[in-house]
Amino acid sequence: MLDQSFSAKNFRIIFDISNRNGFFVEDKLSLSSIRKVTEEIKVYGNLAKSYNKSGNKVLAHFFNEVKEQLREVRNVEIDNVLEEISLIISQSDFKIELKQIKIPGGKDLYTITNKPEYFFAIKQAQFNISRLFGVKQSNRHSIVEQLFTLLNDKFPKTVIRTDISSFYESIDHESLAKHINHDNLLSPKSRKIINSILRSYKVLSGSNKGVPRGIGVSAYLSELFMRRIDQTIRSIPGVTYYARFVDDIVVIFTPNPNEPGRVYLNEVKYAIEKNSSIRTNPAKTFPLSIVDLSIKHNFEFLGYEFIIQHGKVKTKLTSAKFDKLEKRTELAFDHYVNFSKVNKKEARKILVKRIRFLTGNTRLANNKAKILIGIYYSNSSLTEMGQIKRLNARLKRQINTRITSVSLKKRLNRYDFIDSFENRNFSSFSSDELKAIMQIWK
Repeated sequence: MLDQSFSAKNFRIIFDISNRNGFFVEDKLSLSSIRKVTEEIKVYGNLAKSYNKSGNKVLAHFFNEVKEQLREVRNVEIDNVLEEISLIISQSDFKIELKQIKIPGGKDLYTITNKPEYFFAIKQAQFNISRLFGVKQSNRHSIVEQLFTLLNDKFPKTVIRTDISSFYESIDHESLAKHINHDNLLSPKSRKIINSILRSYKVLSGSNKGVPRGIGVSAYLSELFMRRIDQTIRSIPGVTYYARFVDDIVVIFTPNPNEPGRVYLNEVKYAIEKNSSIRTNPAKTFPLSIVDLSIKHNFEFLGYEFIIQHGKVKTKLTSAKFDKLEKRTELAFDHYVNFSKVNKKEARKILVKRIRFLTGNTRLANNKAKILIGIYYSNSSLTEMGQIKRLNARLKRQINTRITSVSLKKRLNRYDFIDSFENRNFSSFSSDELKAIMQIWK
């Protein structure tokens, strides 16, 4: 039986997993007593390395022993802090209060104050939902690869492409409650935590529908909410493939010649909207009847434009994705020009890092899941190189027209979109470096 308790023991699991994934809990949540011991461990560890390197094995051994003793002290302190947090959450009047961030022209975001008890309560509720209901988000890369394979044949098919309007904001609380309360699998405390989040959202948004964007558990709640709809679409006769990534949906039907009047699009829309608070987005909902293979068909999905003709599939970057890369390159040079008037040396350093980041590939800092991103790893299903060549040409133009330093030009010209895509060139960045690199692109 799953241990759903909001206990120090479970919080220690969350603490360790978060740290391994690069979210250093003692720093992010300002747990000063733990952070103090962590810093001392680093100091004595560095001393041990230094004396070991200089050949003083006695002092190196001594400082290593001190470091190990401090590790034990840290473990005890972590457990003590987590016990206090668990006690706070166990109180009958404990509730989570959200903060709303207004986004002009966009969807509002929600966050929580930097309280450790909020962080651990939400993480434990999230963990409980995930394990009890088997909830997890689909893998974007796997969907793209599967779709590419299925489209890359000469069999007739109908593709339905759709998108859910204001997905998070449309999730009905009553329907969601039925999923959460199903078979009473979820513990009362977990349900209470989730209900307090939804109540706070309701007060801030003024709506009886929706889950808060920006709060981690919302992704799990939305997946749970969509489970019945996913099953309904998969059960429609003739469906050979169905995939959904958050609110983006694609369905492939094998047409039945004995049902010439069948309107597949209406069946998918009906499955999504029947007895549901969510609605499809008319601007992004359409069918593609791929029967005459000489006709070119295309649609966008998960950052790619799929182009189908003569039973073959080609993929390009969507216009939005291409424009984003192009804009980021331009902003990097704009920032250099302005910043170099204040601090030329630092301006050169950050420009080189930004171009190395944009043109190359890297691993998310301190992420044990080994998530790779970059010009190749974020676009590995790309078949057409025209846009990569255009990005490269524009990068070289920026270097040659906006950089006056011969040495800086030479250094920047080492970086190349095409070469990094084809050879998967890799660079490493620390979390602080990534933060500085990304700062101008928010």
